[in-house]
Amino acid sequence: MSEKELHVISNGKMTWSEIAKIAAQIHPYVTAIHIREKTKSLDEVFIGIQYVVEQGIPASSLYVNGFPSVALALQTGGLQLPGTTPPLVIQDEFCQGIQRIGVSVHGVDEARWREKEGADYVMFGHIYATNSKQGVPPRGLEQLSQVVNGVNIPVIAIGGMTPARVQSVLDAGASGIAVMSGIWEAADPLGAVLAYHEELQ
Repeated sequence: MSEKELHVISNGKMTWSEIAKIAAQIHPYVTAIHIREKTKSLDEVFIGIQYVVEQGIPASSLYVNGFPSVALALQTGGLQLPGTTPPLVIQDEFCQGIQRIGVSVHGVDEARWREKEGADYVMFGHIYATNSKQGVPPRGLEQLSQVVNGVNIPVIAIGGMTPARVQSVLDAGASGIAVMSGIWEAADPLGAVLAYHEELQ
């Protein structure tokens, strides 16, 4: 995947119909729409993603966060695993057949370890200060560079991403970015996606 990636991560605050409505507008311009609904059960996530697909959003555009069985059953484009995922889960039979697997990491050693386990990419952050991590200092561009230089798989940068910050993140070696509130909470989500998309090109 040579072109720069744009991952859009659900914020856990929206109804399935709201997610589907925005996803219908933005999916042609993004690498992946992550369904990250931490308060919902496996069954709720399964039914919700099924609904989103029925609304015309390709399953290949969706990445499931945290539920390998859902990703496999619905043949989504990928699976995103949290940093707390136990060792070797990626090599588990549940994960065989999933198109693409990413893991959230918080440092270079963790990134190397996940690459060895078989991750297709890692998500690293938070790079900039963000409301979702209040009071936690950002890791910054220097640490991002260290992670990029420590692995041979794509590194997706997350945390405080604005279109104006995209270039500096790419200059640090990231293969792309992940955005949450900057898109779902925008007055014009499609316009917001196009602004990020343009910077990534």
